[in-house]
Amino acid sequence: MAEFHAVDKSGKHSVENYPSDYGWVLGAKLNSNLKTRLPGSFNQISLRYGSGIANGGDGGNTQTWRTYGALNEVTRTYKGAYSLTAVEHFLLNLSDRWSLNGYAVYTQSKEAQTVTTKAIDYYKREIFNKKSEFNTGIRATYYFNNWFHILSELHYAQRKDGTQDPASMVKFVLAPTIVPTAERSVWARPHIRLIAEVSRYNDQAMNTLYSPFLQQSGSKRIGTYLGVRTEWWVF
Repeated sequence: MAEFHAVDKSGKHSVENYPSDYGWVLGAKLNSNLKTRLPGSFNQISLRYGSGIANGGDGGNTQTWRTYGALNEVTRTYKGAYSLTAVEHFLLNLSDRWSLNGYAVYTQSKEAQTVTTKAIDYYKREIFNKKSEFNTGIRATYYFNNWFHILSELHYAQRKDGTQDPASMVKFVLAPTIVPTAERSVWARPHIRLIAEVSRYNDQAMNTLYSPFLQQSGSKRIGTYLGVRTEWWVF
């Protein structure tokens, strides 16, 4: 994939004046079919690099136009900003009872500022000049029968902002799931899930109230969640 992004300079009556700016994105994906007892298994590896105003993609999303970071204080552009994302994703349909779905996502982004700590972005927010993020996990699906599946997932997430210590979390999820379509597949939808989660935060995440849960509950080592969720796909 390839993208080119361009933005015109600000109008002569604008409160603030910015020059024209641009950015570009290049990406590639390798998809390999895997032979397992049941069909549908695969392995996917992808790599994406965005430059200038196209350095978006925070949190692993594909919105490259959502520019990360602050402008260069001299040129008033995003020249020198970048974002690199690498993704590994596989699915193994081991039998009519088990499927394993694994993933890993690494993102590193840098703004156009030359400072080494924080800067003021376009929206007047003080943000870090650089961040790196790594997420990995594996989900096991047990097909108890056609319409009742048991999902379990072990997930690890780590993010480092600027020169701060990384904030990390380990989470385990157990989700008994009703599948109205009675299909033994990880792609079956809709899902009606009863979800139980337990998470463990490291010192950095705990002391800085890094997650929405910690911001509500206060500084805690262990986080828990119990709820019901439905999920379906329109397309």
